[in-house]
Amino acid sequence: MSSSEHHNGKAGVRRRGLLALALLAPAVLATAACGFQPMYGNLGTNSIGTAQLQQVDIGVIPDRYGQKLRNLLIDRFYADGRPAATLYRLETTLTASEQKLSIQKDATATRAQLVVLAPYRLIDAATGKILFQANARSFISYNVLEQQYGALAAVENAYDRAILEISNEMTIRVAAELGRKT
Repeated sequence: MSSSEHHNGKAGVRRRGLLALALLAPAVLATAACGFQPMYGNLGTNSIGTAQLQQVDIGVIPDRYGQKLRNLLIDRFYADGRPAATLYRLETTLTASEQKLSIQKDATATRAQLVVLAPYRLIDAATGKILFQANARSFISYNVLEQQYGALAAVENAYDRAILEISNEMTIRVAAELGRKT
């Protein structure tokens, strides 16, 4: 291949890249101009509902896993620190159950499923009126291990994954609801 053929090949690739960019740019700009906001993913500082999430007081959630859920929600709702005064209150509880799956002939389980349910409601702090209520739930499967430490670690990991899923779902749904109100 001569150097001129090689040079022309690179120019062709550049032209195709520029053509693709020229065709793609209007679609991206049109999407941005219509107020499109991604439903899933991290909430950025300019996302719908982010400013309103700062105005939500997260109530105490009983038990150890409730504390973990509350801490995750605080991290997501209060990007700029906790507010002095809030307009809304978020109340929730957690219930969990474990179901044995994959039962062996000797009645021991080798696999289990953790089901965590978190009914929650968003309340207007001034009036006490329920603005929004829903249920967040998570189904996490895990291996049932024979070693005591491994078994405890597997269950703990399943709870942590379930609580993380629930906090993500609650954050997205509350942010969407608050974004709808503005």
